[in-house]
Amino acid sequence: MTSGVAMTIQQQNERIRLSMFKLLCLGLGLGAMVWSALCLWLGLYRCALIPIGFVGITIVNLALCRASGRMAWCMRIQVLFSLVLPFVFQAALGGSAASGMVMFWSFVALAGALTFQSRFIAIGWVALEVVTVLLFTLVDPVLDLGDPILNITDMERRGFLAFNVASVTILIFSLALRFVRVQGRMRKRLHEVRQELEVANTVLNTQRLDTLNGLRYARQIQRALLPDLRDHGDLFRKVHVLDEPRDTVGGDSYWCGGVGDHRFLVILDCTGHGMPGALLSMLCHGILNELVYKDRIDSGSELIRRTQIALDRLLNRDRNGRKDGAEMAVLHFDQRTGRTGFSGLGCSLIHSTRNSVHVHRGQRPLPTMINGWNGLVDVDLDLGSTSRLHLFTDGVVDQFDAEQRLKFSLKRLVDLITTHAATPLEQAERDIVQALKDWRKEGDQIDDMLMLAVEPDVRWHRIPVVEEAEAA
Repeated sequence: MTSGVAMTIQQQNERIRLSMFKLLCLGLGLGAMVWSALCLWLGLYRCALIPIGFVGITIVNLALCRASGRMAWCMRIQVLFSLVLPFVFQAALGGSAASGMVMFWSFVALAGALTFQSRFIAIGWVALEVVTVLLFTLVDPVLDLGDPILNITDMERRGFLAFNVASVTILIFSLALRFVRVQGRMRKRLHEVRQELEVANTVLNTQRLDTLNGLRYARQIQRALLPDLRDHGDLFRKVHVLDEPRDTVGGDSYWCGGVGDHRFLVILDCTGHGMPGALLSMLCHGILNELVYKDRIDSGSELIRRTQIALDRLLNRDRNGRKDGAEMAVLHFDQRTGRTGFSGLGCSLIHSTRNSVHVHRGQRPLPTMINGWNGLVDVDLDLGSTSRLHLFTDGVVDQFDAEQRLKFSLKRLVDLITTHAATPLEQAERDIVQALKDWRKEGDQIDDMLMLAVEPDVRWHRIPVVEEAEAA
């Protein structure tokens, strides 16, 4: 609405400028026609060509302004001729005394220019007027066109002076009065616009507060639906969660659960931000609940495949061509075999120990996978007592620095995890989060950020402590 009001005010200013320009042309044109008639009556035929020429120039200039729309240049041309021709006409009539100071008419042009020209250009016109007036006052040149100038009587010269003074005074007063009236209407309109803006701002602030309160409540609901990973002590002995949506709510979320011998930890990176992303993530939670608890999925790759097929069906992705969906990473804990597996689609896993770091990249989602989602694999993880698993969405590694030139990158994240491999999990994750903040500084967060760091419970360790010590 603010941009619309600004546009309206700008249009009104253009109309005012055009109105003042037309008023100036009308006043000077009428004066020129009166002068041409006087010259013809007195037999000053060649001198009459100057005011007649000015009328012609004014008509042509107004026509060009209407046809081309280049009002600014047409105004400058009109002001230039309106300032210069009165001095030329005065010289043709025999100087200041014979013409009755016809150069007064240039003051009308100057007064008009000050109302519709920019400040910088108006100063230029004032400077030109001052220089020309001083020159003609000191020199008072006479231009001999062959007309019987000397036959003009003193009474006619005084009549010229009276006509010039009266006409110029009336025109300048008319321009000033018109300008004052327009300014008054503009001030009244600005006052009305200000009141409209205050009302609009009040409405917008109310709507904004309602929206923010709604988003905060939605965030509370979203948080309540997220699992508390500390309750899953049979899977993890230590857990750290970085969950920072770009907006109040976001499309990055996680899910944990299972039935029978199969347990799953899932992270989701849903398309979009804010409420659309949050709605899509909750849809995925419902799909996961149905697949795990009802259909009893027994592998991470199959869980991802069936989730994507469900999204294809619910969102009609194969028909409408939309790319709305969810990238996923799944940790699968098989209690029967004691093995841990990883499968990913778009999201990756970093498995670190005190001695090594391995990056397991998720399968890149391709259009050819729709309606099949084949090609997903399960990676068997050999976990030890120093193993840490980092599941994260691309919003973590895609954050730009304060200058918006470089992404944080997977390499920097791997380097940080490697550096803090021997640091207790809570302190290590705090340092990593601080490194992310230092990287972004005052820059905008461009995406939702979600990273789960877990240390698996001892029951999932497959590498004996002795072997780890020997590797060290």
